[in-house]
Amino acid sequence: MKNILEQMKRKKGRLTILLFCFSLIGLMSCEEFLDAKPDQSLVVPKTLADVQSLLDNTNVFNGQATLPSIASEEVWISDAGYASLSNPIEQAVYIWSDDPYPSGFSGDWNGLYEQVFYANVALEVLEDFEGEKTELYNVLLGSAYFYRGYAYLQLVSEFAMPYQKVGGNESLLGIVLKSTADVNENLERANLQESYDQIYSDLNRAVELLPSTNAPKTRPTKAIALGVLSRVYLNTFQYELAAKSSIEALGIYTDRLDFNNIDVEARRPFTRFDEETIFYSTLFSYSYLRSTQVFVDSALIDLFEENDLRKPAFFDETSSGNFNYTGKLSGATQNFGGISVGELYLNAAEALVRTGEHDQALSMLNDLLSLRYQLDSWVPLAELNLEEVLERILQERRKELIGRGLRWMDLRRLNQEGETETLVREVNGIRYELAPNSPRYAFPIPLDEISRSGIIQNP
Repeated sequence: MKNILEQMKRKKGRLTILLFCFSLIGLMSCEEFLDAKPDQSLVVPKTLADVQSLLDNTNVFNGQATLPSIASEEVWISDAGYASLSNPIEQAVYIWSDDPYPSGFSGDWNGLYEQVFYANVALEVLEDFEGEKTELYNVLLGSAYFYRGYAYLQLVSEFAMPYQKVGGNESLLGIVLKSTADVNENLERANLQESYDQIYSDLNRAVELLPSTNAPKTRPTKAIALGVLSRVYLNTFQYELAAKSSIEALGIYTDRLDFNNIDVEARRPFTRFDEETIFYSTLFSYSYLRSTQVFVDSALIDLFEENDLRKPAFFDETSSGNFNYTGKLSGATQNFGGISVGELYLNAAEALVRTGEHDQALSMLNDLLSLRYQLDSWVPLAELNLEEVLERILQERRKELIGRGLRWMDLRRLNQEGETETLVREVNGIRYELAPNSPRYAFPIPLDEISRSGIIQNP
């Protein structure tokens, strides 16, 4: 199949792929790149520096899905707050509506496929590159594979049913897998197994190509790709591989943030790119995530012990006795969604305990908690059996990973591991429920996409 650049050269002469991207989607951070080459024939991305500029667009590549975070049970919103939400999608998602997109449009879907599109642009340019295949070339190639694989993971976790531990994933609908940047390509949904196989392929290719360091932390590295792989393996019940990849990532990235060394009482105790952050990414912006009428679930608050420094670091108590989630690893108002040290410790610990590695799992858990509890009162966990260690690890996942969209992934997975939970919400006196393994654990494909491409809708 002819790539998009060749099609455009046939149709519009010397129009370039980046100008096409700009007019199609609005690539805001490429303005300087384009301004530096006023002659359209010169802005075709053909040098490695051009590709680096494309992949450094943090507005595109360092945002991620938000709707799963709204749909999870970590936080709740008051009736007044619900009424004031600026986007009807937020209200519909909050109550697990069968039709959550009143306008037919989903920012999550479009934003993530925008990442896929630009990653494919970079891959096509690199495939046609005739210069020397330097170390930078490999880094850029690995980065493009990483961004595509990371976007696919979020898409399959939101718009497809959960991966089934008992098998049969070849018969379930997955996502649209695009291997080119051709916007006229006929689209169809792969099955769920094929979708995950593509994610494995992209991320493992990234691990092979990426360096151990690649500043700033908005750029992918080997440890970051391994960290995302640990997410994938955890959510596909491949626990040995989940443990292996997370431990390897922690061996490459050796910085640690001890909460004893930060001002946990500060409004924003974390700074952008601090030691805890391995990969920096934030959730797409919605008013729900910024509302002061959104409060942390009381059952989650009750899990925090008094000497747990995460409680004052993450939350501010209101005059009503409820808690707002304010201390975010992003160091700003946006919810952090990237890869952190804490997540990798917990991925490793859970994977190890599920494969019978009790002692090593407990050691990983203690290593993390020693960085989260007050030093003068911290006593390492001991004399816990396998079930007790697993229960504590799952509690720590809820506490450590709040607000990142990961709870939605955990619910989809844990509903198949005997940890079933019916989610309940009440708005204006009306009760809403989300049952374990409900078809609503897969968001509908936006109606504008169904109309445009004709792909199959979720049940």
